[in-house]
Amino acid sequence: MVVVAKVGIRRGGKVRTPEGVYDVTPADDGWFVVPGPPAEGSGRVRYRDELDLLEIERRDVKFSLHFRPELERTTFELNGHVYEVGTTDFGNISIREGSRPIVRGHGTVSGARLLALAADLAPLERELAFGFALRLSAQDKDLWDEDHRLLALWGL
Repeated sequence: MVVVAKVGIRRGGKVRTPEGVYDVTPADDGWFVVPGPPAEGSGRVRYRDELDLLEIERRDVKFSLHFRPELERTTFELNGHVYEVGTTDFGNISIREGSRPIVRGHGTVSGARLLALAADLAPLERELAFGFALRLSAQDKDLWDEDHRLLALWGL
């Protein structure tokens, strides 16, 4: 199952799943509403770049994923399971539970593509995809800003 999330220029976006394409809309306080099929309802996603924090809310599920520096382990707990998130520094997306792969994907020019999701996190596929798209977009912007500062210092 492939899930593709794209962050729009005006801060909305889209998520495409095998079930359909869903328009993501901005809400209050940095949140985005990620709709789904009527039976599943909508979820909410917020990525706070200054804290490197991804927050996801959906029906009875609410969790935060605080990304740690590259040499530290980024983990989160959900439904009694502890998951480890790999670094996204090179655009790779991976979540594991021990040695078992749970999510595998990569960044794209405008978002994120999740190529495989285990049943554990499949109900959060749209929110995870858009959340990672927001984080990767913020990382790209941060690198762009750093490059421009260096070019300005060199007079380029």
